[in-house]
Amino acid sequence: MKKLITAVVSLGLIVGAASATDVDADRKAFVGHFKSIKPNVDFADYTNGVYAFDEGSREQFEEILDGIPPYEEALEKGGAEFEKFGLAKCDALKDPAAARLAHPYYDEKAGTVVTLEGTIQKCYNEQTGKKMGTMKGKIARISSWISDQAAGEKINVKVESEGAKAAYEEGKAFFYAKRGQFNMSCADCHVYNAGKKARADILSPALGHTTHVPMYRAKWAGLGTLHRRYGGCLKNMRAKPIKAQKEVYRNMEFYHQAMSNGLEITDARYRK
Repeated sequence: MKKLITAVVSLGLIVGAASATDVDADRKAFVGHFKSIKPNVDFADYTNGVYAFDEGSREQFEEILDGIPPYEEALEKGGAEFEKFGLAKCDALKDPAAARLAHPYYDEKAGTVVTLEGTIQKCYNEQTGKKMGTMKGKIARISSWISDQAAGEKINVKVESEGAKAAYEEGKAFFYAKRGQFNMSCADCHVYNAGKKARADILSPALGHTTHVPMYRAKWAGLGTLHRRYGGCLKNMRAKPIKAQKEVYRNMEFYHQAMSNGLEITDARYRK
């Protein structure tokens, strides 16, 4: 119990007032934790997720990437859909690489966190008059294609205003909060037990999670957004999933992405 309390404090779980928020200190503690449990893994390698931890899985991962990745066709379709639906006509998406780097961000006027998928949905609605899904299909294909345009660039989420800090703190609190029949948090699997096995699977590190989203999961046999992954995790905890793009998920994404500041966005999005 003493070790757990020490880890929680060092990772900044004790959430205070927004004015006391120190994102850089949180991130340094977050990165430091992973360095302490996996001292031989380079910071930059966390873009590869669990494949940075396990050599056998890494070899399979690289073989898949060296061939024809199973998401390649979907990405090409996402690029075609970006053009077909006129998404470049929206100011927020006219430069796809810049759009990926700018999200998520806190919209001061609206008083809320805006995600890349939220911007895509809004633009799609403006251009077509139709609604777009939130977790897979067009939204995942287009978001993946946009993200690919920024591959190699580094994540740099900014949390500056009081409103942004409050959203960040709410997202952080949700990330560490226990829930569901198993009384678990996101951090239990992906921070404290990252690299350990859960049944036959190795638990992936939360550091770097957002560098390769949307992701292609063999389990899904397709692409899915980060919020789809959040929902799956809640189900694994035996907790009720929250609808994608709801405020609580957007706030958690804001925190989650900020913890990977300094890591490169990657187009190697295959995961088991």
